[in-house]
Amino acid sequence: MKDPENYFVYVPENRLCLAWGCMALSSGYTKIPPGSQYPPARHPDDHHFNWARGRILRAYQIVHISAGRGRLEFGENRRAHRISAGDVFLLFPNVWHRYAPDDDSGWTEHWIECKGAAFDFVRDSGLLDPGQPVVRHASGTEAVFAKIHELARHDLLLNQPLVSTMGLQLLAQICQARGLPENGAARLVDRARMILMERCADQMAIEDVASELGVSYSYLRRLFKAETGMSAKQYQMGVRIQRACDLLDNTDKSIKEIAGLLGFNSAFHFSSQFHHAIGQSPTHWRARNDASA
Repeated sequence: MKDPENYFVYVPENRLCLAWGCMALSSGYTKIPPGSQYPPARHPDDHHFNWARGRILRAYQIVHISAGRGRLEFGENRRAHRISAGDVFLLFPNVWHRYAPDDDSGWTEHWIECKGAAFDFVRDSGLLDPGQPVVRHASGTEAVFAKIHELARHDLLLNQPLVSTMGLQLLAQICQARGLPENGAARLVDRARMILMERCADQMAIEDVASELGVSYSYLRRLFKAETGMSAKQYQMGVRIQRACDLLDNTDKSIKEIAGLLGFNSAFHFSSQFHHAIGQSPTHWRARNDASA
């Protein structure tokens, strides 16, 4: 760590960090001038590599190139990608790779190594493909890395839990940059669920939800069932019943008032639906919770 601008640090596993699905294990910043040796011969043996041999890691790495350009190769077929300033690439565990800046440009790299259930879920669900590891111009990553570097330079061991949450933030930004949360069936259903949650007291027809989303009722009905395992009407009723539980637990409003607030036709209708969903009447629900208070 002779250059005060450059750094790298490795820390042991921290079980606390696994609780939120991401455990930061190392981070670093390196500015590689044109014509310099790469990678610098200073990392642990299991992380160091040369171009001829490449490398296989046991965790994930997010690498952001903020200046310069270079090349990434990965996988059994050694697929190649050109890397430019602003690009981010995600290295997956047990996947061979190698990367380096161009000799005439060098580059500036920022990286964090993580493991945990959040990264595994993203990979296993197909949200991110090990065969497509490069994200072009992912906005916001450099600001997150600046905070990571600040905390890691000070004391990564002390700040490991907080830095681990920043690994999750980078993962979310990568997914957003790829457009994954903004497209597809899951996103459409999430938007429908949000509408039903926000307007749970309006008795909004599912046909109106479909119209607002710009799709047919039959398409939304099929999609909602496939994504959630229940109908949109069942989900709507579940939201209203959950809201009723909150009102019964936390207010002194009468059964009739709650029924009116949540758009039920009558107190009887509300009580009937509540009993069907919960297995007891609203009055018994409130009495049970009052007794345990």
